[in-house]
Amino acid sequence: MERTLIILKPDALKRGLVGKIIETFENVGLKLMAAKMLKPSADVIKNHYPGTPEWIKKMGEKTLTSFQQTGDDVMKTFKTKDPEKLGQFIYVRLIKYWMEGPIVVMVWQGPSAVTVARKLRGHTIPALAEAGTLLAQFSFDSSPLSASLDRVVKTFIHASGSTDEAEREIEYWFGNHQEFKNYEREVDGLYLI
Repeated sequence: MERTLIILKPDALKRGLVGKIIETFENVGLKLMAAKMLKPSADVIKNHYPGTPEWIKKMGEKTLTSFQQTGDDVMKTFKTKDPEKLGQFIYVRLIKYWMEGPIVVMVWQGPSAVTVARKLRGHTIPALAEAGTLLAQFSFDSSPLSASLDRVVKTFIHASGSTDEAEREIEYWFGNHQEFKNYEREVDGLYLI
């Protein structure tokens, strides 16, 4: 059994998508193990992300790639192609975005939970998300659009990127997650969970 962390960002709550998102994860057989709603401070959000120079540079490279995929000119928008500068721009606005309202933090469990959750979520640039994914169904945002509005791409859902990342994030948001109580669902026999 694998566990993953899912965070519904402020726009998911503002748009009334919480039930649809939870239903999506339940429909594939993932099991909700913990959930809480809170309005995090800037420091809490900062500490959720690694914030290392490598991570910031990777965020900038991701932005460059997104601009290339959409055919937009990153120099025209940001006046730089430097991944570190772009990543810092994204990091600051990411924190601001997460502070727009409450969030819902959840732990889900199931076979290959990290991979399954990421597939259900879709590409982090909604305009590039695969048909049928949550981001393809409920958003059309892109790096050029968000940059023109002086904000980050609104993805409304975070999903851990690896089992190591999931463990770190679950520990961060829930502390000793070994204490999660298991429970039986009527559908558990159907999915062999």
